[in-house]
Amino acid sequence: MGRLSLWPAVLGVAFATIVVNVINPTPNSLAYASGGVVLLGLLGWVLEARAIAGPAPEVEPEHEEEEEAPGPSYWPIVLALGVVGIAAGLIYDFDHGALIAAVPIAAFAAAMWGLTIKEEMIPATVAVAAPEEALVGRAVTVGGRVFTPVAPRALAAQAAGGAAIAIETVDAYPISRRGILRLTFWIGLGAGVAALAGVLVDMLYPRGITGFGGIISVGTTDQFAPGSKTSVQSGKLWLVNLTAEQGGPGILALYWKCPHLGCTVPWRDTFVFVDPTTNQEKKGWFRCPCHGSTYNDAGVRVFGPAPRSMDHMDVQIDPASKRISINTGKITKGSPDNPKFAVKV
Repeated sequence: MGRLSLWPAVLGVAFATIVVNVINPTPNSLAYASGGVVLLGLLGWVLEARAIAGPAPEVEPEHEEEEEAPGPSYWPIVLALGVVGIAAGLIYDFDHGALIAAVPIAAFAAAMWGLTIKEEMIPATVAVAAPEEALVGRAVTVGGRVFTPVAPRALAAQAAGGAAIAIETVDAYPISRRGILRLTFWIGLGAGVAALAGVLVDMLYPRGITGFGGIISVGTTDQFAPGSKTSVQSGKLWLVNLTAEQGGPGILALYWKCPHLGCTVPWRDTFVFVDPTTNQEKKGWFRCPCHGSTYNDAGVRVFGPAPRSMDHMDVQIDPASKRISINTGKITKGSPDNPKFAVKV
């Protein structure tokens, strides 16, 4: 990929993916990370093809000898693994699935980056035996220090032209054009990573959020009768005051999005369905209009294609004022234990 390798950028993106997935687990994250693997495979394959093709025919020197055939390419394998990862990520709802793709990519990118840096350095033993022209512009390591040789012919030409050349020992480390390019590259990459980190922090820890995604106040406990279901538009939730027969008593905030495909689930107080816990008909259920997933008063799934019960939000009740506050940004996956999360009045 050239002297200014793209592997540091790949390592930065993989590391950012790891950090984001650890801090904020996301369903089907393996599919998202595998999309990056597909892009990496395509990019690597294209760059490899361009390197094999060489320069354009009009500037390519003629070669009488037969060129060596290129070895097998591994980029199609990377591309195939990315496609398989996307399929697996869509099938398996694994919140930390992105780590399966991001961690190997980070390790591989770090290894390739190290090899690229190593190839740029010429050991002192090799530098002594190498021609002067081959060392010009190349970094040479001697005793742990890095030097950039200058061709004697260049110095001789300057001296012949009347230039005064002074050689002195100073505590300075001159930087070659290659070094300047490398320095600006790393500064740019560092600034990009810092900007990405800032965006991620701002996204994961938002400030001043009102309405859905933040903490909202829905009133006091005496405004909600036992057994009632109240739709709260600003929080996209159902506020349920469970009775003892419904698994309470207590206040439960149910996210109104169906865990199946995200349809809004209404409360249908006239809908009759057989309660599987009693085998008796019961009137009043949360019923998804899209595919018929059915949930009881506490949002526990009893029927339909939904993979789990309705999700619920964090509820806080002030003991003095009895005011109910709901953190709509803190959503817990639903389960048959939903009634246990009801906050007692």
